[in-house]
Amino acid sequence: MKTHVPNLRKTVVVPGCGHWTQQERPAEVNRELIEFLQGLPLSTS
Repeated sequence: MKTHVPNLRKTVVVPGCGHWTQQERPAEVNRELIEFLQGLPLSTS
């Protein structure tokens, strides 16, 4: 994946989850999204 997405920060695999990850495991998805967003630099504009 890193070869195709050069700025990839992290890959997350949710064991036992299908193609509807956000519906099947909303808590895990939200946790990862919040962690990602908190890691972004703050905008100064």
